Amino acid sequence: MKRLTLVLLIAFVSLGTYAQTFDVSRLRAGAGFVYASDINNLGITFNGVYNLNDVWEGSLGITHIFPNNNLKYTVLDFDAHYIFYKANQELNFYGIGGLSFNFWKLDLPTYRIGDFVYGGSTNGTEVGLNIGAGLNFKLTDFLNLAPEVRFTIMDGSYARIGATVQYMF
Repeated sequence: MKRLTLVLLIAFVSLGTYAQTFDVSRLRAGAGFVYASDINNLGITFNGVYNLNDVWEGSLGITHIFPNNNLKYTVLDFDAHYIFYKANQELNFYGIGGLSFNFWKLDLPTYRIGDFVYGGSTNGTEVGLNIGAGLNFKLTDFLNLAPEVRFTIMDGSYARIGATVQYMF
């Protein structure tokens, strides 16, 4: 019992110290819509961005492209943003570079002709590189608009254009 009390006390002190040093204004999270070129359909995206310093941001995002011709896509992005132009506190432009994990599934109707069965489903995962550009436009004290254009380089490369509205913590 003494050991558990000591562990809980250390945990609470550590969390309190961490909470005092963590600058939550550097974190943004949001959602938006995206259009994927070769997939030729709209999707919805969710992302989180952490501002590391004046020129670097880290981003994690997940995008679900709505089904088109029985093809479903989900994309997981791990990106870095390099802020190359900062007009003022409300507007900056950044370049995008990172990794993209593309999960796809193709569902085809099943047909049976004699002893042969045609159709079924297949799925796969592909890894690609993201390059692109975007901007941050501060709408209010708590909302940010972030339109982006990115190209994912892989077997079956495609472009995405979209925008997210992010809440700034």
